[in-house]
Amino acid sequence: MLKLSKHLLLFPLAKVMRLSLIHITMIENPNAEAIFGASPAHDPFQAAKASAMKAAEELRAAAAQKAAEFRNAAENQAHNFRATAEAKAADIKEKAGEFREYADETLVEARERFADLRVEAERFAREKPLQALLTAFGIGFIVGNILRR
Repeated sequence: MLKLSKHLLLFPLAKVMRLSLIHITMIENPNAEAIFGASPAHDPFQAAKASAMKAAEELRAAAAQKAAEFRNAAENQAHNFRATAEAKAADIKEKAGEFREYADETLVEARERFADLRVEAERFAREKPLQALLTAFGIGFIVGNILRR
């Protein structure tokens, strides 16, 4: 006959029936653990712990996958930014080169004009020294008054 212990009487009827079925099956077939997936002394806290551990491992794997996806996206974005920055830097270097050429041309032209004006001023001073002296004095006087204010 079937032997039920005292502690089984404390469980609700459904648990008692399940445990009774497990106990009967275990008596008839000692290898019945595979049928129910656990031993007769199955602890519900151990099952909850195993379930929580499994969920934590799945969450950890999903987090690792998302981290890898974010890392790949960040690397792609960084590569795009780097390519854009290199293109902009090349454009800026090209514009700087064009500006340098323009500045060099302007400087050469200014030096040529200054040399022409200097030669013309020397010629004027040799041809008309008194007029050149009075012109220089007048310009100096005007500039001096402007700078005093």
